Amino acid sequence: MYAIEMKDYGEVNVLVATQLAEIPTIKPKQILVKQHATAIDPYDVKFRKGLMGTERALPLIPGSSVAGEIVAIGSEVTEFSIGERVAASPHLKSYAEFVPVGRSTVAKIPDNVSYTQAAALALGAQTGYQAINDDLKLQVGESILVQGGAGSVGLTALQTAVLRGATDIYTTAVNNGVDFLKKFNTNWHVIDNHTERLTDIIPKDVDAILDTIGGTAIEEGLKVLKPNGRLVSLAGSHEDNRVTSIYLKSNGEQLGELLQLVSEDKLEVVIADVKSFNVENLKKFQAMKHVVGKLVLTFD
Repeated sequence: MYAIEMKDYGEVNVLVATQLAEIPTIKPKQILVKQHATAIDPYDVKFRKGLMGTERALPLIPGSSVAGEIVAIGSEVTEFSIGERVAASPHLKSYAEFVPVGRSTVAKIPDNVSYTQAAALALGAQTGYQAINDDLKLQVGESILVQGGAGSVGLTALQTAVLRGATDIYTTAVNNGVDFLKKFNTNWHVIDNHTERLTDIIPKDVDAILDTIGGTAIEEGLKVLKPNGRLVSLAGSHEDNRVTSIYLKSNGEQLGELLQLVSEDKLEVVIADVKSFNVENLKKFQAMKHVVGKLVLTFD
């Protein structure tokens, strides 16, 4: 089985191609997926650099998005069948031809959604969808600020906010992300983080904020948040009781909802580039910065 392993934590040269002797075995509640596509997410880059901790034993197979077909099912799995097209976001092991995943994280891919699209949605988009629906519980008529709207988390969060009936949708971006968001939805108020300040653009306090940036973004966001508002952050924490730190809780049912929205053209997934799955292309994609849209590797 061809796979890409991390031999250490650090820059992209720690990623190495390997040929494993055996296909992974699965537990009773797991599914074995033959990979067709995997995406590169900011989390993957941070993990490789050791920014998410360095306690895991090496070498290991990284990667966190799966899109492929089921080739084996565990003895306790009844809701899936061999041959079905599925997607999931495991914590690790997706940079390989075959990936074991827990059944609770798995979603069936609609016929008119490609493996490339499904892989692009698995981690970042699922995170943004979950943040709006579960963590912020955005209501009809509420206003929202998404800090970092051009990334996969932010873009999905913005589109989900529209679907939930939010009004006065604000978002921040930098570089080519600013023009991209302005063209994507002309009703959104797009703020250039390099040249504009939130307090100059947002005329009144917002009900909810999703922070995908961290650093000073939380402090700046609090300046435009209602006294009874809520701010959730994927990248930091704060002593203010309106702030909650969040992370993705992989959920196959929610991922299925997200895939269905794409199938019905109610939500768009943007793909920046697609290349064949190999170690050189993975290194190239993981080294890229400020890309608008997902980078996806396909298993030819």
